[in-house]
Amino acid sequence: MRGVSPSQGIWEKGTVIGGRYRVVRAVGQGGMGIVYAVEDLKLGSTLRAMKVTRGQLGESVYSEEAVTLMGLNHPNLPLITDYYSPQQMDGHEILIMDLVEGESLADMMKSACSGFAFPELLHIGLQLCSALHYLHQQPSAIIHRDLKPSNVMIDREGRVKLIDFGISRRYKEGQAFDTVQLGTVGFAAPEQQRGTQSDVRTDIYGLGALLYHMATGGSVMAVRGAEASVGRHSRMVGLPDDYPPAFGSVLERMLQPVPQHRYQTMQAVDQALRAFTSYGSASLDRTKDWRSRANARKPHLVSVLSIAPGAGATLLSISLAFMLSRRGAEVTAAEYFGVAPEWTELLPAKVRHEAEELDRAVAYREKPSKRSGRSRAKWLARQTNYGGDAEQAAREFEQQLRQHSQAVTVIDFSSSWQDRHAMYWLRQSKHVIAVGDPFIAKWQVGALQRLIKLGEELKASDGRLHWIANKDVRFKGRQEWLSLFPEPPLASVPLLPQDALLGMLWSGKWIHDHTVLDYRLNKPLSKICEAVSSSVE
Repeated sequence: MRGVSPSQGIWEKGTVIGGRYRVVRAVGQGGMGIVYAVEDLKLGSTLRAMKVTRGQLGESVYSEEAVTLMGLNHPNLPLITDYYSPQQMDGHEILIMDLVEGESLADMMKSACSGFAFPELLHIGLQLCSALHYLHQQPSAIIHRDLKPSNVMIDREGRVKLIDFGISRRYKEGQAFDTVQLGTVGFAAPEQQRGTQSDVRTDIYGLGALLYHMATGGSVMAVRGAEASVGRHSRMVGLPDDYPPAFGSVLERMLQPVPQHRYQTMQAVDQALRAFTSYGSASLDRTKDWRSRANARKPHLVSVLSIAPGAGATLLSISLAFMLSRRGAEVTAAEYFGVAPEWTELLPAKVRHEAEELDRAVAYREKPSKRSGRSRAKWLARQTNYGGDAEQAAREFEQQLRQHSQAVTVIDFSSSWQDRHAMYWLRQSKHVIAVGDPFIAKWQVGALQRLIKLGEELKASDGRLHWIANKDVRFKGRQEWLSLFPEPPLASVPLLPQDALLGMLWSGKWIHDHTVLDYRLNKPLSKICEAVSSSVE
């Protein structure tokens, strides 16, 4: 392990840990250790977070919890995927987890001139309630015990992630004392400081202290003695005037020094906070800021789907990516994880010359441009079906897109676009290309209605759904077929001569290498390219 400092657990950039994780950079450091961004070499260099704790050989912070933590799966918790004990790593204990790209509450509060608006606070507080309730409901309840601004991340979509389980512990019934007295001053519950046993109510106090800190722009609660009574203050000191008065009473109960006087479950806290969801008309301005910043960094997403099976979305997806690349755009084209793998056979040999194995996918690169010397396109092709483990496959797909994203991303959904994971991506798209062919016996009214509704949603978010008539040929019912599209098609793609098409595919070439096929596709695809290019900054 090149670059290791045994006393501090510091690794240099490029160091490979455990034969799998290559250090990219340090992203955080605190009393419990260092967090690195690392590339997972077994998953196509997917970025992960690596938490390294400091300690003497044999000491362990996570060993009791590692197996439990790796089994957790909740949208407001990072997915923990790997673990190395101190005995394996010369005294350094390591957790590998999802890398959350965003800002911590601590960083957000440093840049803000005041506390959070109440709708913003509620947005964050309810997500933390959900995560903590999930932890507390485990067969052996997990108590986080260190709720503070630096342990709460907000990702680019405004989603909350509760991180750092460095001092978390399982609740042990009948145990009078915790093994250690840990916590952050201003956020730790009185029982943590006294050394008596912590339980789910410890996290209720910690969440209340965190919400108070957010509301007041940085104030912390002074620990009160056990003689303090419930409801002593009708309104917490320092809360903004535009907060609902009853919220102070909720905080007061969460922050009672005696655990029996607090809410007894996180579910009860959730119910108390949800009573305020209709309060006021203020929007989540900061959440909008997160999303606007995220949108500025997001690739320009173009999704292509078939209205019904066999309409031709796959060939059009690849052709569209080729043409955008040929026009100078940096393009990543991806085969959706829910479709049957086709791209590895369809992509021409000139693209497959350089392949990178990913988990259940292959990343191909187009040959570099002679002018720029850089690859113009990346191709993410499925090599296996996801085998029914949709949640894991969805995470891998998202990670691969993040890792290989460029200015424009084209996703081929074919006819597998109606599951919830696909609909998530479609709603994130700047352009959705809905492809229909003349074989209307396969068209379904329900599918058309869903697409019409999707088009309305996209318009509201400055996106657009385009209808494409594919396999267009002269026949008696042609005008009737075209009239079935909810809007006039943006383009009509002709039915290509099948002998020429098959000849190119079986020779390992692409259809744009054939003069006649390229000519017939150029005009309709140009209309689609112009629609996409016009909205790319």
